[in-house]
Amino acid sequence: MKEILIISEPFYPQIAAIGQLLTDLSEDLIDAGYKVKVITGNPNNIFVKNNTIPRKEKYKGIEIIRLRNTTFSKYRMAGRVLNYLTFHFLVFSRVLFYEKPHLVFVLSTPPFISFSGLMLKTLKKSKVIYNVQDLFPDLAIELGKLKNKLFIGFLKKLSVLIVRKVDKVVVVGEYMEKKIREELLKETIENNHIITIHNWADGDKIKVLRGDIEDNFLRKKWGLEGKFVVLYSGNIGYLHEFDTIISAADFLAKEGLKEIVFVFIGEGIKKNYIEEKVREKGLNNILFFPYQPREMLTYSLGLANVSLVTLEKGFEGMVVPSKIYGILASGRPVIVVVGGESEIVGIIRKGKCGKIVKIRDCQALVNNIMDYYKNSKKCREDGLNGRRCFEKNFDRKIATKKYIEVIKETLKS
Repeated sequence: MKEILIISEPFYPQIAAIGQLLTDLSEDLIDAGYKVKVITGNPNNIFVKNNTIPRKEKYKGIEIIRLRNTTFSKYRMAGRVLNYLTFHFLVFSRVLFYEKPHLVFVLSTPPFISFSGLMLKTLKKSKVIYNVQDLFPDLAIELGKLKNKLFIGFLKKLSVLIVRKVDKVVVVGEYMEKKIREELLKETIENNHIITIHNWADGDKIKVLRGDIEDNFLRKKWGLEGKFVVLYSGNIGYLHEFDTIISAADFLAKEGLKEIVFVFIGEGIKKNYIEEKVREKGLNNILFFPYQPREMLTYSLGLANVSLVTLEKGFEGMVVPSKIYGILASGRPVIVVVGGESEIVGIIRKGKCGKIVKIRDCQALVNNIMDYYKNSKKCREDGLNGRRCFEKNFDRKIATKKYIEVIKETLKS
């Protein structure tokens, strides 16, 4: 039986999107006949305390090793860096004496954790698949966290080395693949070791709620009966733009449209900023609720009449917001607020399942919300178009099958 070693800081039972995706992939690899071991980090989220779960566990056939890396708040740069460094050190010390896995599956986060995979490739001749969920150091540069040109140059050379040395590079979007080929590798020719496989949602777990939207028990629990809900669900982070949304909420409040409410479900570094703006403007049509467990996504995503996805200008091709797939699965139309062309824009156009708004174009966002508010039939049609697009392209079984095919091919090479 071929053994696959997955190295990822987030994993079951953590709520981070990539942790959930890798748990899905691991389960499906087990079903496909592989032996799967996972080296993961110390749980640090609102559902799980890091002292309540075992350091070693077998979950649905997956052997999980949880390291004792630090779990400082990721919303402070110093804490995030310390978490990364301790995870790096503990992974390195663990894999240095690790028995040879047939294949190592390693992530782009924390930055350069893929070196542990390369070490196993060099010392023990393991195959390595590098899964790029976000581009580093590009993200840190765009965020203004890295400014030293010499250091940036060094990190870019390391990135090129990793991409060239691993057996396969799997990226999560076409714009990301293009960016790696043209800007990182400086190549426009085809190179079949770089492959695009989109992230996914589980269509068996996230269902389209049928019947009256008011029947959703969360609407009653959270006092949203009779409201037209514009929903943002997921990470409220640096990479997402919220001023356009806040301005639209302010405009609609001043117009007296009290039945239209903006609901945020989740946490993130920008949540405090939004809350401050809400207090400053005296808005009562923006509401906040905590992350919901994965088994509740049918109901939390189903709250929406329309859902929102945002991406700050400059991050196109560096990251693809995973929330788009859950929204499509839920059968709700989506409005994307973006600075330029990206994977999510392409999905909306191809699937005919929503609207595209430029950052800072508050009036366009208001107009699109009002179009859906006034036309429930169009709202329903676009949402179901999204579900059809999801079932054809982004369901779990489709994506994990692609990964399994890449793994088979890599092991044979």
